[in-house]
Amino acid sequence: MVEFTEEPGKLVCTFNGRLDTVSCMGFQDLVCNRIEGSVLAIVFDLQGVDYVSSMFLRLCVLAGKAVGSGRFSIVHVNPPVKKVFKIAGFDQYMSIE
Repeated sequence: MVEFTEEPGKLVCTFNGRLDTVSCMGFQDLVCNRIEGSVLAIVFDLQGVDYVSSMFLRLCVLAGKAVGSGRFSIVHVNPPVKKVFKIAGFDQYMSIE
């Protein structure tokens, strides 16, 4: 469900499929442990994602707090998922592309 790739200056976390509560519970600790204390910017790549639950939104908040909002971004977000982020107000304090 999640793959990690280091690129110059950033750690890209690539997610796939439905990011519902059950799937998020399966990888939340892995993601948090990987990004905690990171000196790299963190990028969540959602190109293969068609659904996000509130549990994934929580993971985004945790990631943003762990590295600082200026060093956290979410990319390749399809329109329906982007709408969820917008309704939740995440577009006000996170980079969502």
